[in-house]
Amino acid sequence: METVRSRPNLEAQHRLVPVDIPSFAGFPWLDCLLYGLFCLTVAACSGSAAWVRHSTDKLPIEGGGRWNLLFGGLCLLLLFGAIAVGLPATGAIWLLLLPAVIMFTRRRDACVAESRRYLAARGLSNIVADLGSARRRDGGAKAVPRLNLRGQVTQLLDRIRASAGKGRKRPAGRKSAAVAATTPVNGFVFLKKDGKTAIAMTTDGAGHDDGVAVSENVRNARDVMLKAIRTDATDLHLEPHEHELFVRVRVDGVLRDLDKLEGEAGKGVISALKVIADMDISERRRPQDGTFAVQCGPDKYDVRVASTPTSYGEKVVMRLLRSSGGLMTGGLEPIGLRPPLLKQLREIIHKPYGMFLVVGPTGSGKTTTVYASLSEIDAHQHNITTIEDPVEYRLDNITQIAVNTKADVSFASILRSVLRQDPDVLLVGEIRDRETAEIACQAALTGHFVFSTLHANDSVATITRLLDLGLEPTLIQTAITAVLGQRLARRLCPNCKVACAPPDGLLKKFKLKPGAVPHIYHEKGCQQCGGTGYRGRLGIHELLVMNNTLRSLITTNPSITDLKKAAVASGTLTLQIDGLMKVIQGETSVNEILRVTT
Repeated sequence: METVRSRPNLEAQHRLVPVDIPSFAGFPWLDCLLYGLFCLTVAACSGSAAWVRHSTDKLPIEGGGRWNLLFGGLCLLLLFGAIAVGLPATGAIWLLLLPAVIMFTRRRDACVAESRRYLAARGLSNIVADLGSARRRDGGAKAVPRLNLRGQVTQLLDRIRASAGKGRKRPAGRKSAAVAATTPVNGFVFLKKDGKTAIAMTTDGAGHDDGVAVSENVRNARDVMLKAIRTDATDLHLEPHEHELFVRVRVDGVLRDLDKLEGEAGKGVISALKVIADMDISERRRPQDGTFAVQCGPDKYDVRVASTPTSYGEKVVMRLLRSSGGLMTGGLEPIGLRPPLLKQLREIIHKPYGMFLVVGPTGSGKTTTVYASLSEIDAHQHNITTIEDPVEYRLDNITQIAVNTKADVSFASILRSVLRQDPDVLLVGEIRDRETAEIACQAALTGHFVFSTLHANDSVATITRLLDLGLEPTLIQTAITAVLGQRLARRLCPNCKVACAPPDGLLKKFKLKPGAVPHIYHEKGCQQCGGTGYRGRLGIHELLVMNNTLRSLITTNPSITDLKKAAVASGTLTLQIDGLMKVIQGETSVNEILRVTT
């Protein structure tokens, strides 16, 4: 009976109990959406204002103060609009903010190199790279400006008060401590070779402060330098003619006309540059050399100056070297090596001893490749020392020594003393004579890895070039690990390159069937590339790795033909083959490869 009575209780326990599910019909979805949009607008306004302030502080952007006032005013407008109108005012802010950001980005891109622009094919990657580099420099999140609406409003009011006080005259002989201690927002500074400031200017004004007067010649010199920097020039030529001075720049390895100055103005520019470079301004009959530096916004350029007399006056040629590096600090990845070649080269440069040579003509990027190779090596675990003439780029945690021929300090003499400094890795800027070559090879045989450059047409010609310097064949056989031949070819402009059918000779070169390569590209020319059809450059390479066959051929008088056959048999692809592979990939043109390899 107890069992029968307990059965209804069990059934009651297992009976389903209805659950009252709440309804969201009255939830304020629209209010939440508007509030989220308002928060997003606040972040966008304050973030844009912080970015504009950061950019105008670092770059020579014309009218930087006005841009700061504009974006600060948008923050104020958002604040007052939210109070007076309410959340719907955010839509009007977006209609004003987006065009302002686009216009400022265009103005910002005009002040930087093409490879760093945001409104470009690689714009997103440039933004990410800039954020990453800022974090690495300043230690993580500290590099990112604070997105603070209250701070933006406060700064805007401070700027308005400061601009209102500009009309008041300062007491004679007194300068603002803030102006004297800092560079102008749109900064352009000429620096002496020892790093001291020669002349501090702005990109559109006169001197550092109201009390500093700058001559017309210095302003013209600044304008010439600015134009060269903004075109990504590597060399600047000032060529005198009968009544005028022609200004030409070398961009992507090709000279082009940039500007023209009247006779007296041109002489004044040359005189101003000679003074800054510590050259004798009164001496116009003999060649002279000098150096100085230019700080343009966040970028610093070391300038090597060489003058020579001509029938119409002095000709001056300047080499612009970007001290901040660029490719040099990014390792071998950005150099443009094919993946198999990149893997092979990384194995070579991490060997404990040996010699790695980079060869090519002047301006072929040898120094860039050597520096990029050094950046792949851990400088904290290795003692790395460089010997250069002059030191072109500054590298962290690396000992860099400059050659001084006037003080009888040569590559060979420095190399002897450096070998007593317990180095692991050595960089000899250039092998120019037998003595330097012998010491470098002996260092490679005694437990050091040596990087160096040499002027030679290709990797195979390096062997005969070293023999011509008087180096013993046995020393070449045992010391050299690998030789990288290099050229720089112009990259096709992505906006105007035109597809065309590949020539039959190209298909036969790679033993390809007709139709295997649907099309290649050739140059056309547009406004963005200056009508040349090319923008930027890429490297083409050939890597010669020493093996037993090649070592056996290095005799007193080896045949260049036999050396080339042995190199090809060992897997070396010539410069032209590597270039044509990049033609098939659509990166450059057949005409450009033929120009740099023949």
